[in-house]
Amino acid sequence: MVELIALYLAGLSFFFTGIAGISDNLRQLSGQRFRNLLARTTRGQLRAGLLGVVAGSVTQSTSVVAFILSGMVSSGLLPLSRALVVLSCANIGTAALVLIAAVDLHLPILMLIGICGMILAFKLLGRWKPWIAGLLSIGLVFFGLDMMKQAFRPLAGSPGLMIAARFFDRWPDAAFVVGLLMRSLIHSSAGCAAIIITVEKVGLRTEFPALMAIAGLGMGAAIAMFFLTSTLRGIPRQIAWYQIFSNAIAAMLLGALLLIERESSLPLLQAVFAKLSPTLPGQIALMFLTLNLTIAAVGIAGLKWAPEWLAKISPATPEQSLSQPMYLQPEALRSPETTPELVALEQMRIFVALRRYLDIVRGRESVTLKSLHGAASVLENEITSFLAALVKQSIATDLAARVISFQHKEEMLRALDENVFLFAETLQHYSGNDLAMTLLEALDTILIMANDALTTRDSVRIDLLIRVTDDRGSMMEETRNRVYADYAEKTKEIAALHYATRLFERNIWLLRQLALWLRVDARVAA
Repeated sequence: MVELIALYLAGLSFFFTGIAGISDNLRQLSGQRFRNLLARTTRGQLRAGLLGVVAGSVTQSTSVVAFILSGMVSSGLLPLSRALVVLSCANIGTAALVLIAAVDLHLPILMLIGICGMILAFKLLGRWKPWIAGLLSIGLVFFGLDMMKQAFRPLAGSPGLMIAARFFDRWPDAAFVVGLLMRSLIHSSAGCAAIIITVEKVGLRTEFPALMAIAGLGMGAAIAMFFLTSTLRGIPRQIAWYQIFSNAIAAMLLGALLLIERESSLPLLQAVFAKLSPTLPGQIALMFLTLNLTIAAVGIAGLKWAPEWLAKISPATPEQSLSQPMYLQPEALRSPETTPELVALEQMRIFVALRRYLDIVRGRESVTLKSLHGAASVLENEITSFLAALVKQSIATDLAARVISFQHKEEMLRALDENVFLFAETLQHYSGNDLAMTLLEALDTILIMANDALTTRDSVRIDLLIRVTDDRGSMMEETRNRVYADYAEKTKEIAALHYATRLFERNIWLLRQLALWLRVDARVAA
């Protein structure tokens, strides 16, 4: 028994490790080219649905599909609306495999983990590292689920399970709860269905309890998804909630139909299954198919209202909101004349994040510096990829020149984002130091002036920003000398504050370059 518990816990650990890796590695694939490919693949509900069926057939687990989609949505690769269609139809794919045969993926999973692990360990195919690491993470998710299934496999033929099956001859409605508990622990509806079929093959005539147990799998899947995604926040959690509601509604609907059929003798589910298949295992397989089709139907039926109420249940976190482009969608490339303004709006979102770094040091923000910086980096990659795709199009010469100018601005913003982040990270441990706070407040004041200049594009504000960011090398040198004098015996403080003054000086220089760029661009735009 202890060995089974250890096996289950190890599988759970591999599962969560793989989930974290999927999101991290997919974030590195969020280039414009890959985004356009994914957009074409999922364009329209039919294409997205077919992709979901294929994904469900290959993975044999809607949980895996849900977590992969969560990673794609959180990294900006896939819109939420299309991800919900893919997830809904993935249930059909998982049901199809139960009807034909159970495919053992144990060896393919081990091969996938082994090959990907060796490639990463020996640093081969460096260009494809995010893809390989993503496949390794998916393999770990499968491996974890497989270990959890193995932990419960001995239960299929245990004497205790046989006694329980006979118990349901007397209390058939309780089978729904058993199916719920099985699916909550085993994390595989197909695996649970296989156990139920195994019990029926010993000759027990428990048609109604067996079908009720299959209906209970839907509720169990909802409960398992709720706990497995308890650490997720924002948009990834929205996908989980959608699957939770779809499974729970389908389970309650089929359970209610079975009870109505038994009490009223109306020919509903059980009568139809008996006509389609003379064997009880076949009827169980049909019930499993019906469950998954119902889940898919419920999911597709709720697509119209889902985004709005999911946003209320699990609002996007500040980091997720920042990482996802608000204005630069693939369709924007069809109207290149308006793209500079859209790019400027996205770049302003990055600039606003710079002051949030400083607010984190002050203790006014609940997010961490690294998570906010990571979100800003994702958005910066999106802007860079979008500009690169735009400049390759056949556009007017003056527009091309302005796009190239915006590329230069983006490079400055990237450098400024990195330096302000490092500046804030350095000062975070010295928030009580007077000099550190003076530097922070000074940079914040100049960032406010730069924000006003970028927003209004007023020549007076731009000229003022240029004067304020003029060379202050002698002043900064005096500040560093003061650090040496005040902290003569504190080597750690001297090193940190010296580094902070260097970063402050670098940030001021970058803001000046941005102001000079803005002066030229304002004249061109006029």
